[in-house]
Amino acid sequence: MHPIESLIILDDESPIRKAQYIGDTVDAKNFLDFYIYNCSKALSALTSSVRKSKLSLSMLDSEVIALVRLEDASKSSYIEYMVENCFIRIQSIYDRVLILVNRILNLGLANESISHNIMVTNDNVKIWGLDSSLKKINKSCNEFRFIRNTVIHHDRYNEEELNKLLLIIDADHRLKEAGRESSFDEKEIEAATSDYLEIKKSALDDYLEKILQNIESLYDELIPLYKYQKIKLRENV
Repeated sequence: MHPIESLIILDDESPIRKAQYIGDTVDAKNFLDFYIYNCSKALSALTSSVRKSKLSLSMLDSEVIALVRLEDASKSSYIEYMVENCFIRIQSIYDRVLILVNRILNLGLANESISHNIMVTNDNVKIWGLDSSLKKINKSCNEFRFIRNTVIHHDRYNEEELNKLLLIIDADHRLKEAGRESSFDEKEIEAATSDYLEIKKSALDDYLEKILQNIESLYDELIPLYKYQKIKLRENV
């Protein structure tokens, strides 16, 4: 756990810490309370996004897929879904990074209006030198961004190796369903699936690690800014 998580989410001044029951309404009485609460939500959303990405990658495994009860016809769709989910999960991390920076600097931008260009050209972001850090994280996300957008805005992830593997699995199922002998060896299909997922998981693990290293550096920069903003807001309490 990075120190920023203890600093913000476990902040002793947080209105969340004052709630006695889970169902209690968070009582933010002033701008400082709102600031701490909003930063906590943004950071929690980011760390949750990272955890979900890691979870998605951990499930990109032939042994895990084998544990899921599926008809052969849906096995190819499930593999495709798992690969697409990994791309989408990892790429969504940067959106949460931008929201966190907006909250830490107290810029007052609505989440839905935040974009990379808006943030890196913002004067306050540039004054604190965070534009360089954001550009670095954004650059580390570029490798798979086109693929991620293809998954979201079009029909499906169109990678030749994956498509060929899914076609073989689907064809094997259809042959068996029609009562015909399959020309594919089941063990070969399993081995090909395992090899593909292992290679893809390794590539995505490396990809995610590069992003997280840059985020950790950004966290280091945000810690003093969070403390500074609290001092400014405390003066107005």
